[in-house]
Amino acid sequence: MKNIIHYSWYTIHLQMSLKHLLPIVLVLLLSCHRNKKPTVPATTKVEVLRMDSIFFNTPTKDFQRLKASYPLFFPETTTDAQWIEKQNDTLERELFAETAKAIGDFSEQKQQIERICDYVKYYFPHFTPPKVVTLISDVDYPSRVIYADSLLLIGVDNYLGAKHRFYVDLDGYIAQELDLKYLPTDVALAFAQAIIPPPRNATFLDTMLYEGKVLYLAQRFLPTTPQRDLLKYSQEKYQWAEANEAQIWRYFVENQLLYSTDRKVLNRFIDLAPFSKFYLELDSESPGGIGRYIGLTIIEQYMEKQPENIPLRDLLAISNDELFKKANYKPKK
Repeated sequence: MKNIIHYSWYTIHLQMSLKHLLPIVLVLLLSCHRNKKPTVPATTKVEVLRMDSIFFNTPTKDFQRLKASYPLFFPETTTDAQWIEKQNDTLERELFAETAKAIGDFSEQKQQIERICDYVKYYFPHFTPPKVVTLISDVDYPSRVIYADSLLLIGVDNYLGAKHRFYVDLDGYIAQELDLKYLPTDVALAFAQAIIPPPRNATFLDTMLYEGKVLYLAQRFLPTTPQRDLLKYSQEKYQWAEANEAQIWRYFVENQLLYSTDRKVLNRFIDLAPFSKFYLELDSESPGGIGRYIGLTIIEQYMEKQPENIPLRDLLAISNDELFKKANYKPKK
């Protein structure tokens, strides 16, 4: 992909719209009660703007009209000549064609997003479903879904399947996440990350609990999605995590990692990686980001000890110290 002109639609939007972000805290003012399997009617309809198709299917002679119609996506930092070059680049057009083949008319994904929004609104009634914009991002996989203010930006070229030739230069553990089945997961996680503020001056335990809260909310927004898909673990890696939960926790405690603020610890146990780094022979058998799995299990144990009708906002308001104490976490043996 080295010859592709890299103009990230995501970066463009964020540069222009972050100052317009509504305080996410407003979403938390009212939230419905927790219910493991609530009956949520399918009522949400979202508007979808297929900016990928619009951009590549607009003749060059009509570029100025296109730019005038969608100024948000054409900042002055990029010249018209550069946009037109991108529009006519052979590799860019091939990427667009492969993406169109993979996602079709986007109708199935639209329904999935609408269903996620139903659940978000159930738990957070002030939530307003965003307008969905599909884009070609030049495989900008770290930012494949961005929820910003009233827009949900989706780089649809990041969902062609792990073995697609456009991903041949990516590491396998990265490519395996670039599958269409994970698009709903990425959307649910984006909503959850917008609702839950990340911790400041965080310890390893703080970060695990934050990641656990995000995953727990995403699980509520996607109640029929297997937990391994939320974590993006293979069946084998997920089974390994379940079977070794007690040993993982013991390792964290015995090596005094819980209250560490060393960024290297997050790299070993939180960040996207082919495996977690215990520096043991079994490392290659483990899934990457095992701290996220532990964080989720702690949150689940905490919530299991709470009244059934506890609002989800209570989970977001409680301090990590109090949450961890009340969870009385006991790893499965």
